[in-house]
This record gives sequence, structure tokens and C-alpha cells, in this order.
Amino acid sequence: MDAAVHPDLAKLSFLFGRWEGVGVAGYVEEEKFQFGQEVEFTPRAGLPYVAYSAKAWRMNSDGTTGELITEESGYWRALSEEDTARYAADDENNIVHLEVMIAHNEGYLESYEGNLFANRVEMRSAGIVRTITGLEVQGSHRLYGLFNDGSQTLGYAWDLAARDLGLQSYMSAQLKRVAEIEPNDGK
Repeated sequence: MDAAVHPDLAKLSFLFGRWEGVGVAGYVEEEKFQFGQEVEFTPRAGLPYVAYSAKAWRMNSDGTTGELITEESGYWRALSEEDTARYAADDENNIVHLEVMIAHNEGYLESYEGNLFANRVEMRSAGIVRTITGLEVQGSHRLYGLFNDGSQTLGYAWDLAARDLGLQSYMSAQLKRVAEIEPNDGK
């Protein structure tokens, strides 16, 4: 691992880079559709967090990307081994390895707590704040993972609880790494 990468980020290093691919989205009473997506995970030199951004476009019938449907940005913060042990002291089954903050263009902000196992992340919303016109979200659950060790394919699934409908499948995709991203100082 690059010496500029904070040691707490070692377990997240499989995500570093820019990923692109296609997926399927839809929600209760909404028609499913295909989307194209770009996701970036950028480590900050010497700091224990990764800058995150994602954009998704509706796919046109000819396979090109159309209108922007959503974008989000935020930070994934890795916990030190000491913090992980501290926050898991009362619950060995709910070990927290990372904290994630994601802001959405739909007018809400999510806080997640998650854990890491090999090349896989699972996280659940810990809190949600929304603007007065923001999407009425009550909760979220996300999975990210490489298909095989050393694979360049990242899969993810996002379940969403919105409009008081409970947790439902929302978006999933398979993304290919298209660029490595080196740690930077945020400039």
C-alpha cells in the first residue's frame, strides 16, 4: 500500500479508484430502469478518510447515458483498531469499522455505520437529516464488494426505506475499475 495512505485505510484500499458501469434502479410503485454510473473513492494523503462521489444517469434505448438522475458525495472514515474495539465493547455482533457521511442532491444527508470483511463493506444508516423539501427517507442499507479476490468488478446493492414504505430494493450495479486514484492532499 502507498506510504501516503493512512494505515487505518488499509482495509478500504480495494475501493480506491474510479469505477464505471451499469445497474438497475426502481422502487415500490416505480418502473425499473437501467442506469449508467460513475463512482470515485479518493484517499486523502495521511488522513483516515476517503472522499466519495457518485453520479448516475438514466440509460437511453441506444445504450448511451441520458439525464442525470442522482448524485451524492461524502466521506468514508475508517476507525482505528482501538476505536473499533471501543465501539464494539457492548455488542460483539455489531462491530463498527467505518463511519460514512453521504449528502444527496435529493435534499437529505445520511450517516452510516459499517463493517468490513475481506473485500466487502456492509453499512446501515445511523441517522438521516433532510431539508423541508427533501426526499422522505427513513433508512438505508448498502453492500459493496469485489466479485472475486483481485477482481476489477465492484458490485453493490442499496436498499432504501422512503415514504414510510419500509426497506425495499432500490439500486444495484456492477462497476469496473477504470482508473487507479493515488492519495492526494485535497487540492
